[in-house]
Amino acid sequence: MTTGDITEVIRRAADALPAADSDLDAVLRRHRRNRRRKATAALGAVAVTAVAAIAAIVAINPDGTAVGPAAQSRTTQDLALGQMQRLPLNAGWALGPDKSGGKVTVPQVRALYELGADRQLDGTPVPEIVDDVRAWVPLDDGRSVVLGGKNLKPGVSREDGPDVSDFAIRLLVLDAGGQVGLQREVRVQGQDVELLGATATTAYLYRTPGRIMAHDLATGAEQRLTGLEPVPSWETHSLTVQGGLLLAAPHASCGLTAAALDTGKQLFAAYLPCAATRVMRLSPDGRTLAVALSDPAGVVTLFRIDVATGRVGTTPVTRGERSGVLGVGWAGGTVRVVWLRLPATGAHPLSEELRVTDV
Repeated sequence: MTTGDITEVIRRAADALPAADSDLDAVLRRHRRNRRRKATAALGAVAVTAVAAIAAIVAINPDGTAVGPAAQSRTTQDLALGQMQRLPLNAGWALGPDKSGGKVTVPQVRALYELGADRQLDGTPVPEIVDDVRAWVPLDDGRSVVLGGKNLKPGVSREDGPDVSDFAIRLLVLDAGGQVGLQREVRVQGQDVELLGATATTAYLYRTPGRIMAHDLATGAEQRLTGLEPVPSWETHSLTVQGGLLLAAPHASCGLTAAALDTGKQLFAAYLPCAATRVMRLSPDGRTLAVALSDPAGVVTLFRIDVATGRVGTTPVTRGERSGVLGVGWAGGTVRVVWLRLPATGAHPLSEELRVTDV
């Protein structure tokens, strides 16, 4: 996800849910158009994943409570749960005033949010070496891989885009305490760049025109994954890399395909209901893809897709509540779905409205 500075990040939640005739892909298309129009010198960021980017007006928690690093809960309680995946939260779409008058707030705008093993909201502050977070990927060892932009001339208004001058795009690796362990300029003039996924050794970058690069975190060397070509366009697809798979969802339909990174072989094609928000997570063994959707009416449903066969299983998560999905993760064979109960009126902290359902 690319932003100039923070305008589009601050606009992440114009509504808690899009209108019934809208879906996440339509919002993403608008986001991509907006991101290239203006850049601003304002600072701020909201925790997002590679597939999450919805404009919002962010509200700071009125009590001004600071959010500290999430290292403690991750290093102790996660171990007790064994194979529990870290669970990043796509909270951006939900922040800001809703049509009904309700509003969700966060303790600190410049933070990467996730659900700790104790089911509490954790936030890792975003370092000042980037102005925004375009995408971030939590690693199992407690580190985080972050792609962010930096305006090198604050206060200067200019158009955003691949050719903008005095602008950096930085790839960061944060340790479990949120300290910067690595920072690297990954911008190439005239190209757009997105972070699709990451492992402990490699960041997967989408570079225009239509290339996916394996970026070695230790050396900065990049290798083009030619087996995937032709690569679906970032402008027409939502793309993410997980567990050796490229997951692609075209904006023009509600389909979802998975292809092997090394060979480009398509493993399955599935057609799911169109959604207002959507979060995907591959199981640690690589056999099952969990997809949590919230439809335009605010009902959350979990879909399990067998990677080998493409067979889809469906489990309802919420019934009759106005809600939206925030994140999904695996704990053994159980899928943990984090969703938000959308408040009817007034301002409510994100932690107060979080709900967790194990399926």
